[in-house]
Amino acid sequence: MSELREPVELELYPFLDDQRRAAVDQFLEKLDPRFRTFALKRYGEGKTIPQIAEEMGYSERNLFKFRKRILRCWYFQRQRVS
Repeated sequence: MSELREPVELELYPFLDDQRRAAVDQFLEKLDPRFRTFALKRYGEGKTIPQIAEEMGYSERNLFKFRKRILRCWYFQRQRVS
């Protein structure tokens, strides 16, 4: 499988209009709380993975796995809607 890329909606989360932000928020609410916390720190606050690792007490390697799982869920959800 090729490397998953961050969708624009996640990368630009702080700058989204209300409708698009609500759609992303709905997605985030379905995530496990650990993944949701990571996603909000990464995309909402714009923090780096090393910063988040220190704050959350996880290794960077684990957070890259969190990121991959979040992106897979995102793309799976998008395929189901289409």
